[in-house]
Amino acid sequence: MDKTESYPTIFYVTLAAVVLFAATAVATSVHLPVSTNNPQAQAAIDRGLFLYYAYDGDDAARMFELAAALDPRLAMAFWGVALASGPDLNTPMTAGRFERAARAVRQAAAVATLPPARDQELVVLMGRRYRGSFADWRSDDAAYRDGMLRFARASGDENVALLAAEALLEGGGLAWSGGAPAAVESREALELVTRILRDDPKSAMANHLCIHLYDLAPDRRPARQCAQRLDAAAFPPEAEHLAHMPAHYWIETGDYAAAVASSDRAFELLERLPGGLDGEHVRRYAKHDVGVGYSAAMMLGNYAVARVWALRMEGVFDQDFDAITALRFGRYADAYAADPGAFAGESVRGWAALRLGHAAEARALAKRVAGEDLTHGYMAQLFLAEAATADGTPGDATRWIERARDDQRANFTEELIPLFPADEVLGGIYLRYGGYAHAVAAFSEALARYPNDPRALYGLAAALSAQGQAAQAVAVRSRFQVEWKDADTGIADALP
Repeated sequence: MDKTESYPTIFYVTLAAVVLFAATAVATSVHLPVSTNNPQAQAAIDRGLFLYYAYDGDDAARMFELAAALDPRLAMAFWGVALASGPDLNTPMTAGRFERAARAVRQAAAVATLPPARDQELVVLMGRRYRGSFADWRSDDAAYRDGMLRFARASGDENVALLAAEALLEGGGLAWSGGAPAAVESREALELVTRILRDDPKSAMANHLCIHLYDLAPDRRPARQCAQRLDAAAFPPEAEHLAHMPAHYWIETGDYAAAVASSDRAFELLERLPGGLDGEHVRRYAKHDVGVGYSAAMMLGNYAVARVWALRMEGVFDQDFDAITALRFGRYADAYAADPGAFAGESVRGWAALRLGHAAEARALAKRVAGEDLTHGYMAQLFLAEAATADGTPGDATRWIERARDDQRANFTEELIPLFPADEVLGGIYLRYGGYAHAVAAFSEALARYPNDPRALYGLAAALSAQGQAAQAVAVRSRFQVEWKDADTGIADALP
């Protein structure tokens, strides 16, 4: 080790901890054999890599640091610190992370014992990623990606291929063009992940990346088995992100009940983390993961389930979501009576006031809300559309709906969905005022973006029936009944 570099030392390693590291590595099928005679160091390497695959880079770095403390001549321990200090799809590179990784790379290169050829190549490639300054990061990272891809193809090593695929996705992104990822790096990542899943279907990281790869695909069906495998796997609390990942697939394909179930499991793991909901990992992921579960619950018809998630939202956002939940489920008196400081409070109260017949108050609230900054405020925009409709100014209503739609399309992609889809609300307005052809178009657009949205299905069936298209209405209504089967709410109350 370079004597000029300081490095954290871990003084106490209990046998119980070592057993836990080894058991986790076996349970998750992550093993990266390295040149150490210390089984505890090997277990820490395996656990560190698994945690990196679960996008828990900070805990992964601590495991690699533990391996270095247990075996100070182990180059791959320092390589692991560099890996975990770098980016992943959810973690951007920063100057501080760069410096930690660059220091670890220097330590890996400085150890006296020469590692096996594979490990040497990984250390060399990681050194390429950090050979310059932070200002050179993009070009050096591209060289690292290219080198990792060549090494993955030449070696046939699963972990090398997974790390290459992760790096390639960081560079290529998740966008698709036609039937393939838009960027060449992402197409190469898909090729690697597909090969790994063919040979090792239970690979946690391959299934993780598989779901990400298809997040924006026009046909997401190839990721279904990946979601099912992760749902079926057992994970420690530190890997809650892997338990959360199936919710991406389920919510994007309109299986909102399955998205809630995956999100429930991930939330339970979050609660079991050291420090509970106040822990470091929770601060990074809880808002996103809970938000996905809440939005999936809001698409269904079970108010009790949605209220559970609203309480979880309050816990991670420190804001009341009871009012907007009540509004979504047609509990207008509850929404109207809620705390005005709640999420989207004035817009929710105004919308509820409209439904309760408090027209004068609704107009006053609409005037106040319209004077606020609505750059990213789709709930305010939808309320103003409802208020304009009630006032008989359809042109204004259309403009507000269009603003809400533009806001949602700009800010909600992949697994993120709005609590009130704009086209669903527009369809409801047309349905109430007899514009059945326009309602059919609006509800159909809502379903194209949010498959199986039960409120849009019900509205579409009603609009088709009003147009005399009985057979089509019956088919759509049967789809609605499947989605609303566990509801505790009457659909008439919950229509937008």
